[in-house]
Amino acid sequence: MGMMGVSCVADQEWVELCQVTTEVEKGLIRSALEPYSIEVIFRSFLPSSVYPGLSPIKVFVPRKDLELARRVLAGNKGESGE
Repeated sequence: MGMMGVSCVADQEWVELCQVTTEVEKGLIRSALEPYSIEVIFRSFLPSSVYPGLSPIKVFVPRKDLELARRVLAGNKGESGE
């Protein structure tokens, strides 16, 4: 991993979108972004099966999709009344 929050995988530059703490949140993010064909990578430093909720799970998307991903997640929060 290069600079903090930036990674290069498969010839794409990946940037951190947000952080979550549970497998449920991971699933929600993935299911929200998939209809827009936004790829997602999750990174955690501690295994969530051993340390559930204790280690933030970083969510990365390709830089080219960052703004769309932010809009998608912001729209989903509005729909749930948050």
